[in-house]
Amino acid sequence: MKLINLTKNHSLPIKASVVTLGNFDGVHRGHCALIKEVVKRAKRAHASSVVITFEPHTRAVLTPAKKQPFLSTLEEKAILLRPYGVDFLACIPFDKKFAALSAEEFVENVLKREFHAKQWVMGEEHTFGKNHAGNKNFSHNSKGKNDIYIVAVKSLISKHAAISSTGIRDKIKEGRIADAVKMLGHPYLLVSSRISGVKMGSKLGFPTLNFARLPSNKVLPPPGIYAAELEYGPRAWKGALYFGDCPTFGNRDVHFEFHAFDYTGHGPEEGKKACLWVHSMIRPDKTFKESAELVEQITKDTLTIKNFFYRRRSNASNKREEPGNC
Repeated sequence: MKLINLTKNHSLPIKASVVTLGNFDGVHRGHCALIKEVVKRAKRAHASSVVITFEPHTRAVLTPAKKQPFLSTLEEKAILLRPYGVDFLACIPFDKKFAALSAEEFVENVLKREFHAKQWVMGEEHTFGKNHAGNKNFSHNSKGKNDIYIVAVKSLISKHAAISSTGIRDKIKEGRIADAVKMLGHPYLLVSSRISGVKMGSKLGFPTLNFARLPSNKVLPPPGIYAAELEYGPRAWKGALYFGDCPTFGNRDVHFEFHAFDYTGHGPEEGKKACLWVHSMIRPDKTFKESAELVEQITKDTLTIKNFFYRRRSNASNKREEPGNC
């Protein structure tokens, strides 16, 4: 998959395409049907499959007074889209000028002129263009007029509620990671750079890799211990992820620490980015009176997390969900 930016590519390498567009925050199961339909139709039409997204999030521009947290950076979206077989992830810088485009202008100047779109797969409730004029009625009335065949896909329903980025954000902020993972269709992804640590984990008998805190508007879980996986290049390790400021040792800057089970020593060097896949919250952060008490708790946490992954591995019906599983 190739990442392209509309402002930097005046001549996009696309002759014909099947597209879908949206913020795709989290690239969750609700997006899955759209993306799979795009890839399927593109292959049949011998065209490029294109997922169009926006930076920043459209709500950050349309409602600037309201802080808009996000589940996925552009880099993380690209990683989450890998399993789908999408040809291009296209990023359109979103600003007030772009938001002022009418539905007709958007179709003509963007979808047709820039992406040479022949088909457009969209959510049934999706709207676009100035004043949200691009709705069901516009799509229905435009069929056959813009040389773009529009396909509407219904929202994926889970337990009688539409899967949404908003619902997933709420669950992550509440620490209900396992519930969020079910809606996402994959563990919650954090891409972060490795930083130097103070080696406290090694002194306690649980060496860790330290990672920088993410952007302030990235949705983060509460401080605590999590069952997670570290992915770097072709390698991956299961382990315990800590997020917080180490209150037992007088507080540090908020950061992530990952203790890898069976670590081979070939993880990311300092300054290099890696993927942290968060599966489930084990317990909230707390202050311990002395280090011995903390070591005892970490030992219990490690066993709990190892059992968590063992149960998932031994139960075929509860195997790790991968991006792309609707």
